[in-house]
Amino acid sequence: MQRLFIITLVLSFHINLFAQTGDRNAYIRDFREIAISEMDRSGIPASIKLAQGILESNAGISTLATKANNHFGIKCGGRWDGPTYYHKDDDYDKNGNLIKSCFRKYDSADKSYQAHTVFLQSNQRYAFLFDYSNTDYKNWAKGLKKAGYATNPKYPDLLINLIERYELHKFDKMTSEILVFEDEDEEIDKPSRPSRPSSSTIRKQGVKNGVKMVIAKNGDTHSKIASAYNIGIKRLLKYNDLPRSEALANGAYVYLQPKRKKNRGSQTTHRVKAEDNMYSISQKYGIRLECLYKRNLMTLGTQPAVGERIYLKKKAKKAPKTARPDSSVKPPKPPVTKPPSTTKPDKPTPPKPQATTIIYVVKKGDTLWAVSKEYGMTVDEIKALNNLTSNVLSVGQELKVKKK
Repeated sequence: MQRLFIITLVLSFHINLFAQTGDRNAYIRDFREIAISEMDRSGIPASIKLAQGILESNAGISTLATKANNHFGIKCGGRWDGPTYYHKDDDYDKNGNLIKSCFRKYDSADKSYQAHTVFLQSNQRYAFLFDYSNTDYKNWAKGLKKAGYATNPKYPDLLINLIERYELHKFDKMTSEILVFEDEDEEIDKPSRPSRPSSSTIRKQGVKNGVKMVIAKNGDTHSKIASAYNIGIKRLLKYNDLPRSEALANGAYVYLQPKRKKNRGSQTTHRVKAEDNMYSISQKYGIRLECLYKRNLMTLGTQPAVGERIYLKKKAKKAPKTARPDSSVKPPKPPVTKPPSTTKPDKPTPPKPQATTIIYVVKKGDTLWAVSKEYGMTVDEIKALNNLTSNVLSVGQELKVKKK
């Protein structure tokens, strides 16, 4: 009976210990995107930010993380005038009694990650850290201890061990433009992995704006990707704001889940370039096309002018200027008459008809292939004439075509 009690006590201890440890793999999947986004704008290694987040918040289950969205244990300080949360930590009163400390409280965990960046950037004692490369996680770990971020003498080793155990350093070589993971559902913490197919036979998987996606290869169509990932073609097309399956350009993003209503990353606006349209912008940031139009007070199908600002998070106060048909297109000049040659050809060559450039407005259901056939052009000729980088068209888009 006594032996059974001891075994039960030991099992109970291990269960409680496990319950108090957060799921680190899940934490990394949840916060890797914001960590990389913050690295892009500040230079703080994503690996360091993730390791600190895991350590300071116990992988997201600490009291501060769950009650105050504070993943880095940042206290109020003299300048903080936002929401607060009081929690016993390491502050004592004059009688030596442990008292509750004032901690900052955030609206979301992402805000905590962004505030951690500002905290390091705005404190002079951490200034020297930004001289290190964002891939030099070891010096960042040692420098945080040197600057007084933590009192634990083993703090650098704890961070470095987490980074190397969970391969967090691979995120330091990525950008928030696209986070690429070849096996999205594979646990990050596996000690050994089976051999993978060659890179020529697999599609790269990733996460953009918190949405799973794949990067198309040469010869891909939406139908092929839908079949490969066991998703209904109608559903996949809906996720990607498209009416039908079509050929995909190499490197095109194809979302496997519904896109977001707004950008969750740090970028708030996008400056329109010559090759941009509303569809390409919605795919670039993982935002639903209809929501992007509404957020910018635009009529569905219209396109923004080059240089205009498209809002990705907040609602625009006024609609951007829209693109207009290219008025610079002029009729072709008549051929130059050359003096007669002294030698006559055997057969006179008839003059080639001159092609006139006109504007074609894309209708629902149009594809580049169909438009090219209608005007006797190739898809590549239309793409070159319009500076297009993909085969995707959107309703209302204006294309230059040559009518013979």
